[in-house]
Amino acid sequence: MKKFFLFLFTLLIALVVVLLFNTLQFQSKQLDIAGEASPEISKATLENFKNAIRIKTISFGDSIPLDTAQFYGFHRFLESTYPLVHEKLEREKVKDYSLLYKWEGKNTSTNPIVLMAHMDVVPVEPGTESLWSVDAFEGVVKNDTIWGRGTADDKMSLVSIMEAIEKLLSENFIPERTIYLAFGHDEEIGGNGAIAIASLLESRNIKADLVLDEGGIITVDKIPGITQPVALVGTSEKGYMSLELAVELSGGHSSMPASETAIDILTNAIVRLRANPFEADFSQSTNDFIEYIGPEQPFLQKMVFANQWLFKSTIVGIYEQTPGGNAMVRTTIAPTVINAGVKDNVIPTLAKATINFRILPGDTQESVKDRVVSVIDDPRVKISKLSFGNDPSTVTPVDGFGFKLVEAAARKTFDQVIVAPFLMVGATDSRHFGKVSDQIIKFSPMNDPIGFHGIDERISVKGFQDGIWFYQQLIKSIK
Repeated sequence: MKKFFLFLFTLLIALVVVLLFNTLQFQSKQLDIAGEASPEISKATLENFKNAIRIKTISFGDSIPLDTAQFYGFHRFLESTYPLVHEKLEREKVKDYSLLYKWEGKNTSTNPIVLMAHMDVVPVEPGTESLWSVDAFEGVVKNDTIWGRGTADDKMSLVSIMEAIEKLLSENFIPERTIYLAFGHDEEIGGNGAIAIASLLESRNIKADLVLDEGGIITVDKIPGITQPVALVGTSEKGYMSLELAVELSGGHSSMPASETAIDILTNAIVRLRANPFEADFSQSTNDFIEYIGPEQPFLQKMVFANQWLFKSTIVGIYEQTPGGNAMVRTTIAPTVINAGVKDNVIPTLAKATINFRILPGDTQESVKDRVVSVIDDPRVKISKLSFGNDPSTVTPVDGFGFKLVEAAARKTFDQVIVAPFLMVGATDSRHFGKVSDQIIKFSPMNDPIGFHGIDERISVKGFQDGIWFYQQLIKSIK
């Protein structure tokens, strides 16, 4: 027995030594760059942003066409507000409403970069107008905050890019590399404009060393154990797919219901799906996030992240505690639309549901559909893929030109910020640019915006100011 306990004690000591060694070796990856405070913006600059919000460039969906006058009005707004951009840069209209600008650099032998944003916004949900603190399209500033639909998603990025370049042009600045600006008009409904721009660049054999689109943000107090602001820099993006579940069964009068109806079968299928979530796993971007954020944690949390081989299930459990964290570690299942019935005393013949999946790298649209068929296991439920969808993106390497450029610009712009790569759980227009660049970054340089796609969408004036400064720092840092 003594030998057995001695053996256990030796194992325990070895375990402690390994844990401590890995923890001590888990060193910070943050660049030694001090932040530079952004200069205050003028009233004219703030008014430009307010005017951008007032133009109702809404993407309603397939059933309602674009209000073309609003989009052409936005084009005119850009032309009149940023005269130097339109004098010095080449501009093309793509699919009528999307815009592609080219700012030729000094060294045309090097690969260009692409800065992206989209000009369209989601509509205000009918019936919720009175819940807004201000009119959604009034472009109001109060309490040092800019309110309105599109402030966060994504006119802040677009206007910040234009403001930064107009300022640099006024100083006769010429970038080292050629810079393209790609502004889609329909990101919120699939991104046909961005698809067309990407195809156009590809047809011209343009390979970019960076594509930078909207994505992660600067967040405070959202990462457990971290009190400093964190810049979440997206290095990959989950895939997207929606499946339609359809059940057709004899209906009839509600006074004589059968033992099972189309609605019963459909709802049981949805319950089975939700009761059998996809397995949790870490994508490369999530592993990179742990490598960057782990060393900045207090000692015990740092030890956990430094020793995934032992604590992976613990880390997964931490992620699973919140919807956002859970979305980082598995393919998610979300019923979003159910249609059945026309009258309260009629049992419907047809019941349909739309289930949306955000696909973790490692899964594919095909593998997700196969698993759904297996879990439901009911031939009466017809399962079909809706037209729009894409597999997860490839991962942008953290040691590549693109990530390093954005990382350095973020450190210069935001004081004491911790930069961390992460997996984007939402969809962006940049997913269409895989053939244009293998270094696609998803990052919106703003502090904790509020109301994405919801009521009282808004960002701080300081956040807008920092966004302009970020793009100036980024452009001037390009070598």
